[in-house]
Amino acid sequence: MRDELGDEVAEDYQNIIEGMENSRTSDDGMDEVATALLVASKHNILLYDVSKWGEDCGLASKAKFSRTKTRLEDNGYIDTEKVPIDVGRPRLRLKLAPNVFEEDYDSQVISIVQSTI
Repeated sequence: MRDELGDEVAEDYQNIIEGMENSRTSDDGMDEVATALLVASKHNILLYDVSKWGEDCGLASKAKFSRTKTRLEDNGYIDTEKVPIDVGRPRLRLKLAPNVFEEDYDSQVISIVQSTI
């Protein structure tokens, strides 16, 4: 993750995953996918980049990332904006929904991930 998405993203992701380890509610990887998407949203990363990383490391398929993104977006936790590219469909930049994470980001993400599983 550090190589593909950056040190800050990897540190945020690791902090949240460690915070969730005591209260696992699912073994299907969905909590890690939702966490990756929320952290990517905090750092305005493209859905393509985070889902490619997730698929490359064996976390989940791009389809699972897409479904989880839709669920988080429908629940009002993240927003997306289209980013045009030279050829093909535009990519989606992930962004945190305004006023959702006003304080204590890590514990709020843990709570959201656990409630969306």
